[in-house]
Amino acid sequence: MTRVPDRLFVDRRLAAVYDPLDPDRSDLEAYLAIADELGARTVLDLGCGTGTFAIMLAARGLDVTGVDPAAASVDVARRKEGAGRVRWVVGEIDAVADLRFDLVTMTANVAQVFTTDESWRDVLARAHDVLRPGGHLVFETRDPDRQAWLEWTREQSTTTADVEGEGRVESWHEVTDVEGELVTFRSTLVFHDATITSQSTLRFRDRHQVGRDLDAAGFVTLDIRDAPDRPGRELVFVANRPDDSLAGSKERGWRELGVIDEALLRGEIDEEGWHQRVLEIVEPAYLAATTPQGQSGNSGDGVRWEQARRLLLDAVPRRESPVVVLDIGCANGHLMESLVAWAAEEGRHVEPYGVEISARLADLARARLPEWGDRIWTGNAMSWVPPRRFEVVRTGLDYVPPRRRAEFVERLTAEVVAPGGRLVVGVFNEEKDRDSVADALRGWGFQVSGSTSRAHRDARLRYKAVWVDC
Repeated sequence: MTRVPDRLFVDRRLAAVYDPLDPDRSDLEAYLAIADELGARTVLDLGCGTGTFAIMLAARGLDVTGVDPAAASVDVARRKEGAGRVRWVVGEIDAVADLRFDLVTMTANVAQVFTTDESWRDVLARAHDVLRPGGHLVFETRDPDRQAWLEWTREQSTTTADVEGEGRVESWHEVTDVEGELVTFRSTLVFHDATITSQSTLRFRDRHQVGRDLDAAGFVTLDIRDAPDRPGRELVFVANRPDDSLAGSKERGWRELGVIDEALLRGEIDEEGWHQRVLEIVEPAYLAATTPQGQSGNSGDGVRWEQARRLLLDAVPRRESPVVVLDIGCANGHLMESLVAWAAEEGRHVEPYGVEISARLADLARARLPEWGDRIWTGNAMSWVPPRRFEVVRTGLDYVPPRRRAEFVERLTAEVVAPGGRLVVGVFNEEKDRDSVADALRGWGFQVSGSTSRAHRDARLRYKAVWVDC
């Protein structure tokens, strides 16, 4: 993909006055918030221009690469304070084909400069390639229904600025042609000694066309948001590259669980058969994973594991003496050791125990954590008889068939949690504005004593946990 950038960005004199003529970049705060929300650690700012957004990201501790075909604009970026934290590349996205990112962004007009179907679909395909499985593409495009170009007149678009070394500079835009989705306009910049013009063309695609192109490139569109700086005038797309590894296996597994639930309801299998068929899905996926978090069912890296699980520490009472915690469904024991480590960072002490229905996973946990070998048991928590009671018991509701979940909670609170202790349900993924798990517990007659949540990389969801005090 080769694209010749407009003179506005490649002419060194014009690139140098770009920022002074458009100094308010508060619109980028929304993109910083999205990067935080998605838990991104590595970001490609595609079409980085003079580097404002890339430097803002890097200042937050992210690993940032800024790519732009206009060398003059990148030269301006490199001279800015904080630019040393960013990897700058002059070129197109294929120049970073060997790198991988959690997030790819295209802010301002970048997504609209790809005016042909071929160039647009190519950049989407390449963005998909450089994203890690589970990563996100975020970009904005103007809503064609609002016809923003009608305001691109000299009278409505003129700006002036006093620029160091140049004096007073005046700038405006004028539309020269509108043909279907393509809008061509001329930018005029007046210096004390010269008047320079640059012609640009943008393509205004509607949301349905963009959605179809994202689908064709292998993305899932998670959200289409309003742009805070131009409410009702722009579309901000948040798209996900699905994870086809462990996460993909898990997603297929959850679909299969629905089939197993139906088979139980129809009487085709009994509860023992339900547990066996669930194990046949979960156990191979966990055992095939190559990371500790993968063997505990999390497809992300260590950072994402902590983002998704550390919130459970919120449910552990704060006190000087050790708190005894049982992890039901402990898998390879990684959550047990993580809670101990996270608690220690806060000067707290957790005494971990675990029970796991899969004998192979329980054996793996004992092999990994031999110092806790006598406190990791194999058993079905629905019928398992604990050798003691525990101050905090963590569980998931999906460990038993749907029709037995209320009974499961009742059994745990009555027979496994110590008097005065706490049953914690989570971590689960739930829509941000819904509390279906808490509502289910209340519907079964339990009083929800507390809850905690964290941002999920899918912007529609939150990582959540709720608890019941006994």
